[in-house]
Amino acid sequence: MPAPDFAPFLGDPRILGEGNLVKGTLIISRAQALRQSYGERVVADLCRRISPQAARYLGDPPIPSTWNDLAPLIELDCALLSGLFAGRMEKMRHFGADVARNDMKTVYKTMAGSPSLLFKRFGLVYRTYFKYGDLSVKATSDVAGTVTLTGGGLPLYLCSQGIPGWMEAGLALTGSRRIAVDHTACRHRGSPRCVWSISWG
Repeated sequence: MPAPDFAPFLGDPRILGEGNLVKGTLIISRAQALRQSYGERVVADLCRRISPQAARYLGDPPIPSTWNDLAPLIELDCALLSGLFAGRMEKMRHFGADVARNDMKTVYKTMAGSPSLLFKRFGLVYRTYFKYGDLSVKATSDVAGTVTLTGGGLPLYLCSQGIPGWMEAGLALTGSRRIAVDHTACRHRGSPRCVWSISWG
């Protein structure tokens, strides 16, 4: 059961309050994906609508290897959702896919291979993006499995849209053409863990 103060983009504030840290690599790749997909004018407009700290995540991103506060990234994403994306949460799924396409060709290209191999490495990918939370995978067949996230304090839009978008694009880049990623359970909806059911063949 959602909390009484459940927010449309953020979800249950009690879960969000757990907090997390985000790696500089993800901040950089999101800034690059935003520029590549929407252009400098959109980025400049977005920077005018957010705090100086959040704007720095676009204009002067941190060093890739550093851990950084997640809150400015959430502020940036919420401005994106309420502005350019016009409140359409599914747009964050496309943005998550853009980030995957950028990263799989650069910093995460060594994880490419078969869809099954990438699936097995989803936990490693998560740990290179976020400091807290334990993401584990379980194969249910040669072409399907489940991914479970315990903890992490991530906002609803990342659980329901951003992460599935990354998974879909990542699997597509490894050669799969029949991909389904369903967010079957979410902490923001009262489940003890977030779970995604995935198939790629």
